[in-house]
Amino acid sequence: MVKRIFALAMFCALGRCASAPVNTDRLSATEAPIRAAEEMGAAKVPEAALELKLAREQAEQAKQFMKNGDKGRADMLLLRAQADAELALALAREAPLAAEAKSATEEVQALQQRNQQSTQ
Repeated sequence: MVKRIFALAMFCALGRCASAPVNTDRLSATEAPIRAAEEMGAAKVPEAALELKLAREQAEQAKQFMKNGDKGRADMLLLRAQADAELALALAREAPLAAEAKSATEEVQALQQRNQQSTQ
């Protein structure tokens, strides 16, 4: 649920920039979170890997549209790619925290079981 809200918020925030012309700044703004997600290991987290793949594909399609002079489509694809890349980055950051939380929960449960066994 949090992931969907984050993605929706990112898409809405990026949607406000949709009327700006496509330029190298927009392309850079898209490529930066793609690189960051790659560096955070998004490819190793299934949910993040999918978002990263989508971001890469959309960025490549946008480059083709820019070459063909279709700046409107390129702009929208870059916005989508940026949102997907930022979601991939967030998911990649979340994965180790979720694993750590699960491990801590299991440790607490094991300690509780030992405590119950020792009191019996």
